[in-house]
Amino acid sequence: MELNELESCLARLVAAHYGQDARVRELGGFAGSHGGLTFGFEVWDGHRERCLDRLVIRLAPVGVKRSGNTDVLRQVPLLTTLAEHGFPVPPIRFYGADDAYLPTAYVVFARLPGRSFIVWEPDESFDLSPQAVAPLWRQASAVMARVHAFDWQRHLADWQAPSPIEAEVERWDSVLAKAAEPAWIRLGEEVRALLLEQGPPPSPVGLMHGDCQPGNILYDAQGEIVALLDWELSAIGAQLYDLGWQIMIGDRASWHPDWCPVNPLTPAEMIAEYERHSGRSAAGVDWYRALAGYRMAVVSGLFTRLHREGQRHDPAWERMALAVPSMYGRARELLLAAR
Repeated sequence: MELNELESCLARLVAAHYGQDARVRELGGFAGSHGGLTFGFEVWDGHRERCLDRLVIRLAPVGVKRSGNTDVLRQVPLLTTLAEHGFPVPPIRFYGADDAYLPTAYVVFARLPGRSFIVWEPDESFDLSPQAVAPLWRQASAVMARVHAFDWQRHLADWQAPSPIEAEVERWDSVLAKAAEPAWIRLGEEVRALLLEQGPPPSPVGLMHGDCQPGNILYDAQGEIVALLDWELSAIGAQLYDLGWQIMIGDRASWHPDWCPVNPLTPAEMIAEYERHSGRSAAGVDWYRALAGYRMAVVSGLFTRLHREGQRHDPAWERMALAVPSMYGRARELLLAAR
């Protein structure tokens, strides 16, 4: 959906919710977001010239069957439940699907104050010293532990059935085959074989965020968490996979020197931080770290191809492409060490 088309749709939406004098202003995307489906905007009283609300809208892809992370409405019962239990999540203002306002599903959130720490390209307003950055990652571990401790069987029993981790490796087979470079497919096939050979170690099953890292957290001026954002990948599943993903994002060995996270913590320190907050052992997490790196490399391979072929223009994928061999290499290293 083009920005001018979206603005017309939002004009009807805000008129319905805020009155006929309401106007849409400052509509735009977010730095660090490459999905093209999340936008911020302001609602103004056109008569009195004052801001009525600051909002964020998350759209489902137009014309795509809503399923999994493309079904934005599945977040509604989840975030409503978490908010009722005091979790730092963005408040939902309203939502809908294929209605008089938008030709797809959508959720509109209150836009909270704060800054996200985009780990590869932090905003220049952040202090990048180790003593300033390390607490941001430690808080990410703490909030993940809190998510994992949530009693989903009591409060989310009807939300979603647990996702079997045993099917996760083969789920990406068709995507791996579409990588931008043949060498990436060969590297991926080797890691895939090792993952299947070893199989997943035991993991607690429960609520997972799916991408709990500083880029999806709003921090206030003092570096405290305002909200945990972007629940599109949330699920009920093997929680060590959630931890493995966070560690992979922050593990410099999984990335390229020209495109790597700002993180002074080592993987061992990140694991220890999670164990401290959760009271659990993270034994076996290295297999899940390897799976996370495999998945990130596979997805990066596809989106790099789409970018290069002009189907989904986004130069950021060329920077991710730098790290694809490192992602596969780090995953292979972890799996061989576990043999």
